[in-house]
Amino acid sequence: MDILLEITGMIVILGCFVFIASNYQDLPDSLPRHYGLDGVPDAYSAKGIIWVLPIVGLILYMVIGLVSNVPSMINIPFKPNPEKVEFYQKKYCRMIRVLNVVMVCIFAFLTYQSIQIGIGAKSQLPQYFSLVAITLLLGIPLIFVIPDLIKARKQN
Repeated sequence: MDILLEITGMIVILGCFVFIASNYQDLPDSLPRHYGLDGVPDAYSAKGIIWVLPIVGLILYMVIGLVSNVPSMINIPFKPNPEKVEFYQKKYCRMIRVLNVVMVCIFAFLTYQSIQIGIGAKSQLPQYFSLVAITLLLGIPLIFVIPDLIKARKQN
């Protein structure tokens, strides 16, 4: 499962760079660089701005990927039994990998949507985008952590 998550994230990042490169010549001189909460672009920049999200995504993916491969760096939000520490470290490393893939997928989606808006195929981000992104980024850690917190509280 972990290797599949790593490969998925790398494919998404690579796909993002390939998609931009294959469409770059056809992009208008100005592309959205910021969106309001309603998904409507409220600031524009030169088309080179389209490279920022994939580059930032790649850097974050690599740094977060390094952290997720060092279980001892994982802070467990409760005090587990000593024999369970390794189990929880591995579990939360997986959570970080899942979040990492979700993050690069969000960046790829924003990149794709920015290109679509730039070429006039769309006028704004989908209305559900902010809600879905926030739900995923907050929900995934809650799904991983809350059951463990409840279990740890019952044991103490």
